[in-house]
Amino acid sequence: MKLKLEEIAAGLELFRGLDREEIAEALYKLNAVTKVYRKGEIVFHAGLEASRLMAVSSGRLHVYAASGEGEPQLLVRQIGVDEVLGLWILHTPEVACWPGTVVAAEQSVLISLDLDEFRKAVASGKSYFAKITANSAKILSRELFSTWRKLMVMDAPTIEAKVKTYLSELDSEGGSTGVVTIPFDRERMAEFLGVTRPSLSRAIGRLRDAGQLTWRKNVFKINF
Repeated sequence: MKLKLEEIAAGLELFRGLDREEIAEALYKLNAVTKVYRKGEIVFHAGLEASRLMAVSSGRLHVYAASGEGEPQLLVRQIGVDEVLGLWILHTPEVACWPGTVVAAEQSVLISLDLDEFRKAVASGKSYFAKITANSAKILSRELFSTWRKLMVMDAPTIEAKVKTYLSELDSEGGSTGVVTIPFDRERMAEFLGVTRPSLSRAIGRLRDAGQLTWRKNVFKINF
């Protein structure tokens, strides 16, 4: 059965704490619409005017940095359920365009919200928009932490160190169980770490030979 927009929004962290009537009013004021993107479909091109926020209800999005002609795109971020694409632009109105290209990594359902109307609504003083603002702050805080983690990985001196830093951060996030599920295939993992796939495979092999990890598909057991 096809879900109504209000039902989809009610399941998102952005609207947590609001009743159905408040959600319906907020969606109306924000000119909200549901968008469905197939795997590989482009959500936004780099350089396109940033006029909408996109709250992810299901699926995953990949954000690629703009690159020179003939150069491969660099995967810089993955956006999953409950995250909001463009949330940081909400607080930096001087940023007028998307800095990267956003692609659906799998079929994804998004709620599209008018960015300017969102700014006006936040300033309106309505109590339920105060809840939305608080929720967006939590989501943005996680986004900033994710960015910090990415910087830690990129700053690691060797490919082995990048892999260990990345896996350690994911393990910590998942409760330090020593078992980590990578949200990428090997090619995308290499892109995310900023290395080539063959180099990544060799580095993982060396870590395996040193007894520091084992894996099956995208599930890693770490021992470091």
